Amino acid sequence: MNHTTHFEAQQLGCIRQGRWLFSEVSFSLKAGELLLVEGANGAGKSSLLRLLAGIASPASGNILFQQQSIQDCLQDYKEELHYIGHTNGIRLGLTVTENLTLAAELSQQHISNMSDALSMLQLDQQKNTQTQYLSAGQKRRTALARLFLIPRKLWILDEPLTSLDAATQKILLTKIESHLTNGGMCVMTSHQPVNLNAEIKHLRLTSC
Repeated sequence: MNHTTHFEAQQLGCIRQGRWLFSEVSFSLKAGELLLVEGANGAGKSSLLRLLAGIASPASGNILFQQQSIQDCLQDYKEELHYIGHTNGIRLGLTVTENLTLAAELSQQHISNMSDALSMLQLDQQKNTQTQYLSAGQKRRTALARLFLIPRKLWILDEPLTSLDAATQKILLTKIESHLTNGGMCVMTSHQPVNLNAEIKHLRLTSC
């Protein structure tokens, strides 16, 4: 496996409502590695993940992917990652199937095993239901189906185990392991234990 550094944060800082949430946050991540971001509520875990996903810009520091600043190649960078935040990134006016089909079209990917993924995630009965009518757990599983069906090198996951039952949590952790084994990378937060047969790095945020 190629262990050349692919993803790196250099002295990142974030300001919210006029105060520093965190500063001087650095890490490097290689193919096959997972970064578990830890810290108390309000320490800025979600804000850090939004910076890493290119949704917001840092107040200081830089983020590199393949040795290039993501701000210099933002569109190409976003095509290399999956980001799942608290809102799941799904369109509430579309059905489960329509959401996944749209995601595939935007990614220029052909999905051949959608029915298998929906079955695994217990969404068979909801596949033609608009996602606005789904439970929190079903919405999260719809977002995970996108994660499983469309390959991307970098997964950025904010509390992905939230709203999932134990069986689905196990499915997700198994998929993360497989992603890492195949040379992918993952950055995630979690209030639940993350038990993986993989190389896990830890980054603990403390408020400024």
